[in-house]
Amino acid sequence: MYVIIHHRDPDSILKTCSMYSMGEEVREEERGEVRSELVTREGKKLLLIRWNTGKTSAGRLFGRYGPGGRPEFFKLLFGAVAGSLREQFGPDGENIFTRIRDSEKFRDTSRELFNGLKRWFFEEAVPRHKLERGDIFMISTELLVDPDTGEVIWNKDKTELIYWVRSDRCGQTAPDCEALRREKEEMSREVERLKAENDRLRKELEEVRNKLQQITSLLK
Repeated sequence: MYVIIHHRDPDSILKTCSMYSMGEEVREEERGEVRSELVTREGKKLLLIRWNTGKTSAGRLFGRYGPGGRPEFFKLLFGAVAGSLREQFGPDGENIFTRIRDSEKFRDTSRELFNGLKRWFFEEAVPRHKLERGDIFMISTELLVDPDTGEVIWNKDKTELIYWVRSDRCGQTAPDCEALRREKEEMSREVERLKAENDRLRKELEEVRNKLQQITSLLK
């Protein structure tokens, strides 16, 4: 049995507690997710990515876990950026990622993101929630990516920690689980609403792209 606790920034704490056996609902929580959209900031088109790392641990995400001793963080980040570019730019998204992946701006800002998120986790989240070695968690955050330069900008204020606590430690927090269960249900409904809205917008975008292609072919 586990308690799952959601934590946002220190000034706006949201805790959601639910008791689970290791069944379908926990597996749903474990999966990573990436959502994206194109936004305009100061007259420039940028890629907005809402990125959930999926269930992981500090050793896997920040440590020398992957091939060549590379943290899993970079594999997940590159996958999130590449997938978002393909989603928003179609086949051209792959070419854009290939171009920016080796750029100095992308390398430097990806490393800054890694260092900033790692510092936030160990200096803020771990002490506040008394996380222990080996505890499992997910991080949900928001990024802006410049498809021209490869610059990655982290929105710390939109960063949330979701962590699993063993049931033998639940008494230390004594949460109001009934109220928090209701809050979790409300949040689940909101997630479904946002997914439906995202699907609708994706269909509208595809229709606009098709119309644009038709108009372009007529003008040739």
